[in-house]
Amino acid sequence: MAGSFDDKLVVIAGGGYFGTEAVTSLKGSKARIILLDIMPDCKAGKFADERINGMDIDKALRAKANSVTFFICDVVEFLVGFLKKATPDYIVPAVPGHFVGKLVKRWLEDRGLKVVVEPKIAREVLEDIPKSILAHYDEGSGLIVTSYMPKGSMCKLPCDQPVEFCPTTGRPKAGPMYRVLAYVIWGKVDVSKVISSHIMEGNVGCFRGEELASFLSSIETMEAPYTVAIGTSCSCHGILNLLSIC
Repeated sequence: MAGSFDDKLVVIAGGGYFGTEAVTSLKGSKARIILLDIMPDCKAGKFADERINGMDIDKALRAKANSVTFFICDVVEFLVGFLKKATPDYIVPAVPGHFVGKLVKRWLEDRGLKVVVEPKIAREVLEDIPKSILAHYDEGSGLIVTSYMPKGSMCKLPCDQPVEFCPTTGRPKAGPMYRVLAYVIWGKVDVSKVISSHIMEGNVGCFRGEELASFLSSIETMEAPYTVAIGTSCSCHGILNLLSIC
């Protein structure tokens, strides 16, 4: 699998457990790897070929193949700056919470817009989500988490995420989770996007940078006020933010 990332620019957002798994799985490839973490002693940092304190977008753009360049900085802030100049081939979200939701919020705030949580829309979305797949809802942040895995249970790893059923429980799926989320948010917001994630190696997921970049481009010219639903989802699990832009 690592060979498919040859000559690709891969940004690993977070240097904890999943970030380390991503780094080690790509280490034997010819990928150009950018590792981001605010903690200089993060677990994945020991695999870096070069360490840079702070943001240096131009340096990141010159990342070398078969090399890990570690930037010690705020992950979201770095990618907001990076995406203004280039688009990574792949992004590995390996930080707590909904990384894409945080990035979209920062992207909009960087343009002088006010971003607030939209609980009314969240409640409307919740009405269409089966209770059996609702894993978590935080009204304060407008965050919804869905999963085919029952609460308290753990996925069997590795998992190839079959579309038809859950290999751990054997229960049939209503469909890939990214399609379920696209269904429940349809018609409830002005603009929406559910970014599909894919298995990179073992239990590490990634998504194509172009999916994120195209969404940011689509909302850049919109005039406030408007509402946004932004999600990230694999076949089995999903996470969604519902926001109001003013």
